[in-house]
Amino acid sequence: MQTMTDKRPVFWAVVPARSGSKGLPGKNVIEICGMPLIGHAIRFAQASGAFERVIVSTDSDSYADTARGFGAEVPFLRDPAAAQDHSMEEDILADFAAKVEASGLTPPDALVWLRPTFPFRSIEDLSAALNRLTPEVDSVRLVTEGEPRLYAMPDGLLTPQFDDGGRSMIRRQEFEPVYRVFHTDIFWYRNIALGKRFLGERSVGHKIHKICSIDIDTSEDAEMAEALMRANSPFLKAYTHSMDPA
Repeated sequence: MQTMTDKRPVFWAVVPARSGSKGLPGKNVIEICGMPLIGHAIRFAQASGAFERVIVSTDSDSYADTARGFGAEVPFLRDPAAAQDHSMEEDILADFAAKVEASGLTPPDALVWLRPTFPFRSIEDLSAALNRLTPEVDSVRLVTEGEPRLYAMPDGLLTPQFDDGGRSMIRRQEFEPVYRVFHTDIFWYRNIALGKRFLGERSVGHKIHKICSIDIDTSEDAEMAEALMRANSPFLKAYTHSMDPA
C-alpha cells in the first residue's frame, strides 16, 4: 500500500447500492434523465479522473449487471448479513474489506464513499476535498449548510429545538452555522478496522453548495431532481455534467 510521503494516495470510489429499499423500492436504480442513480454516480467518478477503481458494492446480480454496463467493477457481491435494513456502513465496509482480501486485490490508500441517492455533485468539490485528506486527518466529509431553527411537533404542537426567546422569527445570522453530512465521505482504508469509528476522531468538513443536499428518498424527490436537470441552467452544469438530459 502506498503512503503519502512522496506521492498522491491511491483512491477507490465505492458506490454502495443495496437492492432492498422498502421506502422506495429499487431506489438506487431509479432513472433520472434516462440514467439510473448508480449510473450517475459511476459516470461522475469516471469523469473526475481521481480513481484507480470505481466499484459498486451491492447484494444484487441485477444491480451488478447495471453497474458493469456503465463501466464500473463489481468484483464480488455483498453477503446477505451486510445487506439488511439494519446493516450499518461499518458492516458493509467490513464485508467489503474481507472480500478485497479474499479476492487478492491490492487495497487502496483511501476510499471515497459515493452515496448514489445524491445526484448533484461537482468535480471541483471532490478534487478540493481529496486534497484535504492528509496524514493529520482521518476523514473528510462533504457537507451542506443546514437550518439551525428547527422545531419538533409532538402531538402537532410546535416545540422549538432552540431558544427562540418567545419570538416569531429569529435571523439565521444569530446562530452559529450547522451542517448536514451524508453526501460523500473520504477516509483512509486502514480506518475500516476501527468498525463504527471508521471516520476517525479527526474528521474535516468540506462545505459544498446546498443543491448537493438533494437526496432521492421518494418518487417526488426524483421528479424534482429531473426537473432541475432538464432546466439546463448554466449554474447547474457544474453539478450535472455526468447527466444527459436529452
